[in-house]
Amino acid sequence: MRIGIASVLASLLSSSAVAQPAQPGPAEQGDMASFEKDLDALFTQGGLTADAAASRAVKVSPMVAKSAASIDQAVAQAKTAELARIPRVGAAVTYTRLSPIDSLQVAPGVAFNFLENSYVGQATLGVSLSDYVLRYPKLIAGAKLGIDAAQAGKRGAEVDASQDARITYYEWVRAKLQVLIAKRQLTQVRSTLGQVRALAEAQRLSTADRLRVESQEAQAEQVVDQLSQLALLREEQLRLLIGAGNEPLTVGEDIRAELTAPTEQQLDALMATAVRQRLEFRALNSGILAKEKQRDAEKSAQYPVLSAFASADYARPNQRVFPQVDEFRFTWTAGLQLSWTLNSTLVARENTRRIDAEMRELKADRDNLERGTRIAVLVAQQAVTLAQQALRTSQKGLIAAEESYRVRQALLAAQRATAVELVDAETELTRARITRLNARIDLRVAMAQLAHAVGNDTK
Repeated sequence: MRIGIASVLASLLSSSAVAQPAQPGPAEQGDMASFEKDLDALFTQGGLTADAAASRAVKVSPMVAKSAASIDQAVAQAKTAELARIPRVGAAVTYTRLSPIDSLQVAPGVAFNFLENSYVGQATLGVSLSDYVLRYPKLIAGAKLGIDAAQAGKRGAEVDASQDARITYYEWVRAKLQVLIAKRQLTQVRSTLGQVRALAEAQRLSTADRLRVESQEAQAEQVVDQLSQLALLREEQLRLLIGAGNEPLTVGEDIRAELTAPTEQQLDALMATAVRQRLEFRALNSGILAKEKQRDAEKSAQYPVLSAFASADYARPNQRVFPQVDEFRFTWTAGLQLSWTLNSTLVARENTRRIDAEMRELKADRDNLERGTRIAVLVAQQAVTLAQQALRTSQKGLIAAEESYRVRQALLAAQRATAVELVDAETELTRARITRLNARIDLRVAMAQLAHAVGNDTK
């Protein structure tokens, strides 16, 4: 929200057609001389600057914290993918109590006894050989690309937080300037009103003219109230963005300083720079590549799986020992297995389709981002151009207003103008000055938006 202070203030203090010549009071004599002094007091040494606000916003931004958590998630997923390469190793210790069975008599004096207690210690090893070639490399590559995307997203969140704080800072400065001007304008109205009342009491001015100036005073008071509330809102927004709490904030960046605007470039060249530098493109590109790796890994689940396996048993009795003896014996097994299941193939096929759809969605997001970025770059470049033009125009208006005020002062000294006419000239001069200051802020905002649109703030 930006209140048109110049249009509001322009309607105040129009000159009275029947006012008689009067000498300027003390307020009129010294008011304009103190204008720059008031501005100097607003811009304090060691106060908050736009760069400082941008830096502080990164440290307290919830979106940056959320993005940092996303990186941790991506790192965990990458580690999980790498752990899949570790062979499946297992161990188990078992005790079993068997029901009694009568001995088996196979010959006179020869019988097989069946033991009732079984103790087994078993170790197993399984290795999916085909997955090491077809599946695991793609899963790991996709997970690492996920980390890249998350890191680009975090850096992008930092840039966005900085940009929001920078723009909010300039709007806060603008609001404080508007309050300063509105209060000065109210002072001018009240000074003129005192003279008008004196003239009205001496019956040298009509009651209608006095009421008109009193109405102007009420309007000026309302403008001060509105702009003061706006300044409070802007300051609270800035406090939230930079985590200032109850810290006193002062303006440390003098917006009267001259800026060198960037040289205007072709839109296609700026767009190429934006695609290369903006972190949103980097994050989406990494995400698309990650989905491609996931899709390729999922396709491999449709093929038969070649696995190697081995196991070692230390059992009492050992089932491979015949006849059974009540003692621990060690045996082992090893082999290869080629397996395929219909269910796994069907599920993998549907997962492949799902990942394909997700990849197309990311590509559509990238196309949409490219379109939006092109418009954002064009708008920002036009804003810089218009702000430069407004700065030149406002300078001409300021020179004209200063000359008009000087002439009114000379005419008043010769009793050929009224105090109200002088205040009108001062009103125009004040409006010209605030227009000039607004143009300087507009240029800073436009330059920040252009830098953000092409990705220069990611360096």
